[in-house]
Amino acid sequence: MTASNTEYRRDDWVTDDTDFDGKDVLALVRSGNSPFSWDIDLLIQEIENNLEARVIDIPYVSEGANYYVRHTAQGFHIKLSNSVDIVARLARGDVNMPNYVGFSFELQGPDVEFEAATYRLLRSDPVIVVPRLLYYRLSVQYPAPRLSIPKDISGRRLFLFERTEGEKNVWSKLSPDDKAHLLTQVARIRASLFNLNPPPEYVSEWLAQRLFLEVLPTPVAPTREFLMTLFTSRIEAMIKNVGDKIGWQGNMTVGPIAFAAKQSLLRLVPRILPNDGDESSLYRLVLDHGDYGIHNMSITKDECGRPLVTSLYDWEMGCIVPAILSDPELLVTATLVADENAVPSFEIDDDDEDSPDKQTECMLWSEQYFQALFEFAPEYKNVICARKDARHLWFALRKWQGDDPEDYFGKLGRWAEKRMEELDSVVTS
Repeated sequence: MTASNTEYRRDDWVTDDTDFDGKDVLALVRSGNSPFSWDIDLLIQEIENNLEARVIDIPYVSEGANYYVRHTAQGFHIKLSNSVDIVARLARGDVNMPNYVGFSFELQGPDVEFEAATYRLLRSDPVIVVPRLLYYRLSVQYPAPRLSIPKDISGRRLFLFERTEGEKNVWSKLSPDDKAHLLTQVARIRASLFNLNPPPEYVSEWLAQRLFLEVLPTPVAPTREFLMTLFTSRIEAMIKNVGDKIGWQGNMTVGPIAFAAKQSLLRLVPRILPNDGDESSLYRLVLDHGDYGIHNMSITKDECGRPLVTSLYDWEMGCIVPAILSDPELLVTATLVADENAVPSFEIDDDDEDSPDKQTECMLWSEQYFQALFEFAPEYKNVICARKDARHLWFALRKWQGDDPEDYFGKLGRWAEKRMEELDSVVTS
């Protein structure tokens, strides 16, 4: 790997001209045929120094978007001399590479600390199974200019976990009965996460940061007033003044239509959060995974040969929100969702899979999942239905991914104006 003027986001999967299948990594390294452009011996040394055991084998690793991952967990599968198997998640992007344009270094530190805090929080939960975190560290960025290829791996964030049994992406291999069994189990885990009351200190430290808010003008609290503040802060942080950058990605700016929409949204917020007495269950603060799906679970078989979830991992998209804004969706081969009335539905990204038989199958999965979820967490169904406009607005703000902001937020602003007219007509009738 040599320096060039090309923008660098992350490493290629492996070095060029190789048929590497992810197996027998240590043997390749010891024979001088490492498939990676960085020095894997440095990873081995860091593991051995911090876990006080020798690395005796690296059976498997596979490609992931942000980390080196293996199919049966999330990272390198590594065997240690003390008979412990671990998983190492090492970032594919090195912040010390010349022309680095990958995941913001400023955001990496808080993201890693949040994940570590979340694994510690959930480690003792009997239902929300997470892997045991053994060690982690943040990436370190050297002072600019960074003109040469790094000789170490300090620019790559790292997690070391005790490995749990199981594989990921097993969905397509399961029978219909086993899929139903797994959906019930996954619903129970999701319900337990929704029912969890995170400690106040955890909530206060992480809520604003996970929602890309620099500061909140009022203390974090499970109240209607705080939710109004959260909405207002989210809208104002996303849509500033005309000419300012809009959102948190890309380089698009606020135009006059988006700015006008912002004013409409701010006027709408108090209208869609009426003060109807004691509704504390709506404002209770909950932890959402952010990418809840079979692809982020290790799954093995129980003593009866049925699928069993052994760990839920990859919390880098997690956030803390009032219960009324919690998202129950589940990703299998389709995304299982509930509409504004908590009626099961689904979304399919691949047009090739959008056949009548596939739709029937996906609807069955969604019905099975949400039936179990609402049995384990009856209040979840209530909060979905309680403030439909608030959920619509929150998820619309979250969904924007860089589309034309004048068009996207213009439509959202017109929706807000229409809803205020409709609410006014109800009051006067």
